[in-house]
Amino acid sequence: MRAHREEEFIAWAQRSGFEIDPRYPDSAVLAFRPRSEHDRFWEVPSRPEERPYFIACLLECMGDWHACYAWRHLGSWPESAVPGRTNDVVELRILHGLTLPLGTNAVVEYSRGEYDSLLTLLFSTTIFGWSVGEDLYVVPDHGRQLLQTDHHGVIHVSFRTEDSLNRCVEEMERRGFPLPDEVPDATFKQPGWMKGGGG
Repeated sequence: MRAHREEEFIAWAQRSGFEIDPRYPDSAVLAFRPRSEHDRFWEVPSRPEERPYFIACLLECMGDWHACYAWRHLGSWPESAVPGRTNDVVELRILHGLTLPLGTNAVVEYSRGEYDSLLTLLFSTTIFGWSVGEDLYVVPDHGRQLLQTDHHGVIHVSFRTEDSLNRCVEEMERRGFPLPDEVPDATFKQPGWMKGGGG
């Protein structure tokens, strides 16, 4: 695993066809440039023991990447646990075991050989990521997809092309993870594809 300064990652992302969405300048929303409307989300399985396989399926949809960047775009990696909060203690132990640069806003790069560590980080985020500051972007080095964990209990994936979107949707459904029919809660903005808008 390698750690990069946030500004180094953003410069790489811009060279690779991404941008910080100008519509949300204070939220550090990473998006394709030009903007793609090929987005979907999947609900994270409620049973924790199903989550590693679910996450692995999404990572496989990202194809032949050699490295992936993980960016906590609105927060830093925690440095210490809040006294008395058991969840914080457990999360910190996991993140420490992953040798993350705790207490910093560094972006971490995982090689393909470190796949298990990336999978563990995503799994931990689906368990403990309950605020927008803990949402995580995962960007493969080929730049064809963009994955984002979400504190609403879903994982978003954006695709550069409709063809790659369709392949992923079909494969996820084949593996038992169809697209949801409704949004996870009342505060979640319904996307256009759920309204019959396609894209």
